[in-house]
This record gives sequence, C-alpha cells and structure tokens, in this order.
Amino acid sequence: MRLRLPHMIAAIVILTIMISSCGSSRSELVPGRFAGFTLSEYMDISTSTSLGGKVLDLRLDDTALFLQKEFAKGTRRFSVYVAKFESVSQSTGFWYTLIRDISSELRAFVSAIPWVYGEFSGEIDEGYIKTWFFGKWFYLFLGSTKEEVNSAVDAFKEFERSLVRSVES
Repeated sequence: MRLRLPHMIAAIVILTIMISSCGSSRSELVPGRFAGFTLSEYMDISTSTSLGGKVLDLRLDDTALFLQKEFAKGTRRFSVYVAKFESVSQSTGFWYTLIRDISSELRAFVSAIPWVYGEFSGEIDEGYIKTWFFGKWFYLFLGSTKEEVNSAVDAFKEFERSLVRSVES
C-alpha cells in the first residue's frame, strides 16, 4: 500500500495539471497575438511570425506557430521567442533538445515534467536566458542580465493575462 500511494498522488497531480492546461482561452491564443508586446525603455527592432523557425540555431518543426521579437537598448539586444506546437510531444521533444544543447543531459532530464511543464534559467554563451514550456506552448527570453530578463518576463506575463482576458470576453 505504501508504494502505491506516492504513485497515485503523482498521477493525480499530473492529471490535474493536464486538465487545467486544456482551458479554452489558451487554445484560442496563437503566438502572433503577442506581436503587440513591448518593453519600456527598449526599441522594438523586429517582429516576425511564421510557421517554423529557429530558436538559438535550433530548428522548430515546420508546423509550429512561431513569434520572434527583437528589442534593443543602446548596444544591448533582447530577444523573445514564443511558439505553439501542434502536440505536447513536439514541445517536449524540442524542450529536451534545446536544454541539452545549452546545458547538459542531466539538466534537461530534471528541468521538466514530460508533456506538462519545464523551466530553465541561467547564464549561457549568448547571455542570460529564462525559458519554459507549458503543454504545447514554448517561451524563451534572452538578455544581458538576470534582472533584465526577469523584468521582461514579468511584463510579458502581465501582457499575456490581458490577452487571455480579451479572448475570454
């Protein structure tokens, strides 16, 4: 009985997360809706939406809806990537490949609950990164410092909440 209880609790937690991530408002959003996201004190250099694309030289599946935004502040650049995959297995597979490329096999393994959620942040060659996936959705923020990236993530999440409210209306 002791061995079964932890497995049952884990299964219930995973099932609850998967069911809650299937809400109607998230399925109505597409990455292109985030094109209006701006960062105060930064110049919006470029915004592109496409099917497929590249994130840190790693190719996305050609069926993934993709948004890439580039900002600048002085000589510093800041990048935002948002993708929505057709399936959670595609987002999870992309996640593990990306984290293995920028970190290690072990960090990739422990950074996610397969098909549900993953998160990674830290210094890489290109700067400071914060990235996560949630179901079919993938997000990546790349800037110079941890503070800069965390501030942008907070602003983005507020923008996302306002988008969700507008879709629900």
